Amino acid sequence: MLRTGCLRSVTTVADRGNLAEDVLAERLLLSIYAYGTNTGIKSVAGGTDRHSEDDIRYTRRRYLNAEAARRIAIEIANATFAARKPLIWGESSTAVAGDSTHFGAYDQNIFTEHHSRYGRRGVLIYWSVEKNGSVVIHSQLLNCSASEVHAMVEGAMHHGTDMEVESSYVDTHGQSEIGFGVTKLLGFDLLPRIKRINKCKLYRPAPGKPICGQG
Repeated sequence: MLRTGCLRSVTTVADRGNLAEDVLAERLLLSIYAYGTNTGIKSVAGGTDRHSEDDIRYTRRRYLNAEAARRIAIEIANATFAARKPLIWGESSTAVAGDSTHFGAYDQNIFTEHHSRYGRRGVLIYWSVEKNGSVVIHSQLLNCSASEVHAMVEGAMHHGTDMEVESSYVDTHGQSEIGFGVTKLLGFDLLPRIKRINKCKLYRPAPGKPICGQG
């Protein structure tokens, strides 16, 4: 992360900042670690003598907004793609895999809803992950009743990284008839794993063409 220089892209949401670059970088890293690992800022601050809990919270509020976090994630992903050696990793992947993860959340969060499958209240985070190297190229917050088909398209089209997405692997919840049509128009393939496929109505790829697997 430090080698990418991604923290230099963070700009203050206020008019000007007066923190030294190395101090800002350390506090941003502590903030990211606190939230990314769910450790919490208070616990992270207890492990360092250089920065107080108030210092880290101030830096998080002033500098680490949603747009800054997205820019950091994009720069890390692009730096990872650029550093890979094809001899070791193979050619760059053009496929992503998409799925959601349920997280518990307080009722004060406007996205919090009851999830029928998990049986509790919370939110969903939908991940779009590069299939070969497991690099996250996009993530988004959803309520529990949101369409995963829409989230799949959003992640494949608006990830912002240098990756060219040509196919998207999803589970049953990430596909629909409309989803197949939209992804075809957008120029990438929707490749779902469909439960109870024997109960589904399937279509030929084009009039007169055989069903896949038949001569």
